Amino acid sequence: MAASPGGKRGVADRRSVLCCAFSVALASPQAQAQAEPRALPKLATFGGSGCDAMPGIARFEGWLGRPVDLVLDFGEYRHDWDEMVRQSEWLARCWRPTGRRVVLGLPLVVASASSPAALRRGADGAFDRYFQAVARKLADGGLGDAILRPGWEFNVAGYAWSALREPRAFAAFWRRTVLAMRAAAPGARFVFDWNPNLGDGPVAEAYPGDDVVDVIGLDTYNQSWPFHRDPARRWRHLLDHRNGLRWHRDFAAARGKPRSFPEWGTGTRADGHGGGDDPLFIRNMLAWMRDGPPVAYHGYWDHPSPEYDAQVTDGRRPLAAAALRAGLRA
Repeated sequence: MAASPGGKRGVADRRSVLCCAFSVALASPQAQAQAEPRALPKLATFGGSGCDAMPGIARFEGWLGRPVDLVLDFGEYRHDWDEMVRQSEWLARCWRPTGRRVVLGLPLVVASASSPAALRRGADGAFDRYFQAVARKLADGGLGDAILRPGWEFNVAGYAWSALREPRAFAAFWRRTVLAMRAAAPGARFVFDWNPNLGDGPVAEAYPGDDVVDVIGLDTYNQSWPFHRDPARRWRHLLDHRNGLRWHRDFAAARGKPRSFPEWGTGTRADGHGGGDDPLFIRNMLAWMRDGPPVAYHGYWDHPSPEYDAQVTDGRRPLAAAALRAGLRA
């Protein structure tokens, strides 16, 4: 838990990378019904930032009994722009020797630039040079195939890049950032994931355009306010929420884009509204990924974060852990 530089360079490459996923999405209902059940998408997890993440990743892989396909990272660089650029170089030095593909959250606004006008300033190009520098650091450091999540969970109020008040300014800033990064690293094969949270806010209004979005993500944590004590009703709430799972499926399908679930999990919140040890949620989420438009990747949040603790590898949620391990091995 942004005239524009660039243009349409790299569109053909991205279409080539994602063509197989699109072909599944556009298949006829009859062809889909006759096909074999779809395998689960590539799996990621979060173990921490950069070099410090290795023990957490190894713990999850040992528990699961197989390697993960991707790793989630954010970098500890939310304070100022220069720190963000330096940390991007550090992340590349950490991950390149492992050969792992990285899913990287990029803050659209760092703390030192936070202001009511930050999104509009970004849309006008005030921060282009920093994102261009990040793109070059990642590409030169061997992470030119990273999946990037600029301004992840932008419908959450607490982030400096929150789109809740100005969704159109966010969309323009996001767009400009993608074009700037593509132009700065023309040989890179970055995949850009537009990634709200399953929650409130004007999400669709913040969409920046099909030409700058490769994947449409949705962070999905097992939580609810009206039905937080009933797993079945909580699941239906997640399905039918204004910006919920059905909306995500239909929005991605309408644009011919693969879905993703960069962060998902079941566990606890400090306010008591988490789903806890809920195997129904686990089974339903895994089944949901096998249905509808293809899913590029998913990331189980095996981390005891104070915002949401969904860790399953420590024995505190045995029912969810058993369901997850069985589902990921199937």
